[in-house]
Amino acid sequence: VNPLLRAAYMTSGRAEAGGSVTLMLPWLERRSDQQRVYGPDRVFETKEDQEEHVRSWLRDTADMPQAASEMKIRWYTAWQNRAENSVYSMGDITALIPGPDEDGEDGADVVVLEEPEHLNWYRAPGEGWTSKFPHVVGVVHTNYFVYAQEQPAALVRAPAMRLLCSWMCRAHCHRLIKLSGTLDVFAPEKELVENVHGVRRAFLDAGAELSRNLTSAASDYGKSDPIFGPEADPAVYFIGKMLWSKGLGSLMELLKYAEESADLRVKVDMYGGGPDRAEAEGRSERLGLDMPFHGPVDHAKLATTHKIFINPSTSEVLCTTVAEALAMGKFVIVPSHPSNDFFVQFPNCLPYANKEEFVGNLYYALTHSPEPLSEEYARALSWEAATER
Repeated sequence: VNPLLRAAYMTSGRAEAGGSVTLMLPWLERRSDQQRVYGPDRVFETKEDQEEHVRSWLRDTADMPQAASEMKIRWYTAWQNRAENSVYSMGDITALIPGPDEDGEDGADVVVLEEPEHLNWYRAPGEGWTSKFPHVVGVVHTNYFVYAQEQPAALVRAPAMRLLCSWMCRAHCHRLIKLSGTLDVFAPEKELVENVHGVRRAFLDAGAELSRNLTSAASDYGKSDPIFGPEADPAVYFIGKMLWSKGLGSLMELLKYAEESADLRVKVDMYGGGPDRAEAEGRSERLGLDMPFHGPVDHAKLATTHKIFINPSTSEVLCTTVAEALAMGKFVIVPSHPSNDFFVQFPNCLPYANKEEFVGNLYYALTHSPEPLSEEYARALSWEAATER
């Protein structure tokens, strides 16, 4: 979703200036790959069908009708590697994109590579990105080194992955943007740390509505709010992929510690799917935790149902769901970690460095209302601000 929204916001005003933005997407030509990646109920027979789905989502869900009509979309053939659970190109992507002198208005002056290391691990022989295009920017989303540490032969695999990622980024980008400081140094002369992701307008609208309620005399300034009030029943949740690497085990340990050390027992609704869901559900039951697992849901649907979002993950580069929760005006409890540095500036972000601080933050969030989201903080979370950065 983030690359789609980035392209959509970069489209704004581009046509008037005589330019355009083209989004290159992977076309999973094998039906079985589509079923595994998108789900059995979302399979596309043609590229045109999938393009219409993308444009409809952009127009109706993201509320960006102009971008939905103006943004250009091209496809590259891709297959899913089941062993690595990753999608890889089946040809030379650079050959599919005209250079600045090749195709008039469609020629690319600037190319943004989302996950440049991933795109180039198995790239087909062809012209190099930096030799064909005047300016190539890589945006690094994922900490593959952390994931490699959890795989077989990690002692060899993890250092090799670190070297390979650095090599790919250095070789194929003029400029490299790391979403947070949690990533290794890839190419010090080319890279910078900057959050260039934003959140959808729906999340900011929800936060603005909550802010009006929390500052309204009619609602007793939020004190009587059944969800966000200081005396409201606990409404706590986690949303994300159900993987142990996302901190599920840590979350269970923290909740158990809160129960045993402070008699603070809370229900935590778990949203999301993933290969470790069944195992995680079993462990939570053995620990006696109140953690119902609900499956995937659009985060925006939780805008008015929960006050506190807990995200214990330290494997992220920058967690989109944390930004979304802050935009909706919720309390967010996260570990003190470089991946969360951008979020610490927000009043409703409660970082913890140990179990005791987690318990203190949880108690504070349960017994207080969130601070209303100011226009300044709302803008910092927007795609407009991310695009400017």
